[in-house]
Amino acid sequence: MVEQLQAFFVTNDVVVQFVQGQVFLILGLAMALQWRQRSQLELARALPWLAAFGLLEALATWANGFIPLQARLLSPDTLQGLRLAQLLLILATFCALLGFGLKLSAPAVPAWAAWYVPVIVMIVVTALLLVQRALTRGPDDMRVASIEVFLRYFLGLSSALLVAFGLRQQAGRLVGPLKLERIIRALRLAGIGFILYAVVEGVLGPAAPFFPASVLNEMTLYRALGIPIGVWRALVGAMIVWCFFRALEVFRVEADRVAQALQREQSLNAERERISRELHDGTIQSIYAAGLVLDDARHSLTLLELPADRPEADRAMLGNARVRLDDVVTALNRTIQDIRTYIYDLRSNAAEEDLARGLIQIVTEYRLRANMQIEWSVDGRPTWTLSADQRQHVYQITREALSNIVRHAGASKASVELSYAACPDRRIEAPPASSGSADWQDERICLRIRDNGAGRLPGQRRTGHGLRNMQERARLLGAALSVEGTPGIGTLVMLEMRRGQA
Repeated sequence: MVEQLQAFFVTNDVVVQFVQGQVFLILGLAMALQWRQRSQLELARALPWLAAFGLLEALATWANGFIPLQARLLSPDTLQGLRLAQLLLILATFCALLGFGLKLSAPAVPAWAAWYVPVIVMIVVTALLLVQRALTRGPDDMRVASIEVFLRYFLGLSSALLVAFGLRQQAGRLVGPLKLERIIRALRLAGIGFILYAVVEGVLGPAAPFFPASVLNEMTLYRALGIPIGVWRALVGAMIVWCFFRALEVFRVEADRVAQALQREQSLNAERERISRELHDGTIQSIYAAGLVLDDARHSLTLLELPADRPEADRAMLGNARVRLDDVVTALNRTIQDIRTYIYDLRSNAAEEDLARGLIQIVTEYRLRANMQIEWSVDGRPTWTLSADQRQHVYQITREALSNIVRHAGASKASVELSYAACPDRRIEAPPASSGSADWQDERICLRIRDNGAGRLPGQRRTGHGLRNMQERARLLGAALSVEGTPGIGTLVMLEMRRGQA
């Protein structure tokens, strides 16, 4: 039976090599196509390495069938050059696999390692292979086989096991919150597939004159079972391809949830527009009409003069009524202004991505309302944007801080500073190298609101609702908020957000 299988596969060796390469080609193309679609999942960031691995593995596999066909047509030196090119393909395949594993292992592994380590390994080993090729002449298949075995042992085996570990981590840490058990199982099975890949590609290589390659190699398996290593590698590759096709459903689920979120946001915008119309056309008009009536009553009282023989108490009551009416009219005007502000907030374009534009309008509003000098500055350009709800949190924190300055600080001037970088005296520390953010300064939004007032915080004697609301909004933003008062110098309110937390 074994001899019959061996005879069959010897006859169809080219077909086996083609099928094995085709399996990994499908993997590479599928991952490359998926990578072009936008995704916020960390798994998507690792797909370019997996795509490169599949394409390079297909080329290295097909070289096993192509080079023997040229043996009768090419010179020995040319064949050795082709063997060297195949070794470089195998090296590039394992380097891509290493990059995939390092990328999957973030944040335990620094983000820079996924790019620099594979490139450095590729450059160093390529240089060694070229030097070795320059120092030796003539065909030496055993030497080429030994080099290939070393590549498989020290790079292919470790990279495949690292990928298996990374896939397990991704299944539990990234995909777990989606509550999709079938996708989690698919990723874990893909991890098992790479463990098997470590065996059939990293351990079972060509025979070499040293242990364990002299005993445990692809020919040992072939003689024992009659099935060549290419069939096993094709089966393992098909398992990996199937698992990743199942796992790709996570991107469809993500797209569906994004579409649902967009639909909810559109519904929310429509509801905001309806409420703003009701406030403007109904509530604010009723308040305005009541204010006119009260203002007319106040005007009538100012024209009313009591006879000289009326008691002084009556005159005092009339003056008190005038003062109360003045207070009511002032309060109504303030209420109308607040409602107009709410209407503006409700009608603000939810698709607007410029945080600075909304802050400028708030600063302008308080300049006119409080007749105070409020300086405005913005530094840098945004590299990422906040959602509409997140921007509203920032706007309300700004309004509360400016209101506190107007009502409590006794300040003559204030400043609002927006910076698309880390605050000079930041409250969010720079992430460690393992966090995956090499350019963390460009991943910050910093808002600083300061004044030259008394420097007494509203919450020093008791915590007010305004300060608690600011802290709650900062918590919802995932941001760091600090309010620091220095007597005689002023108060500094600082809000700092980091991408990935906001």
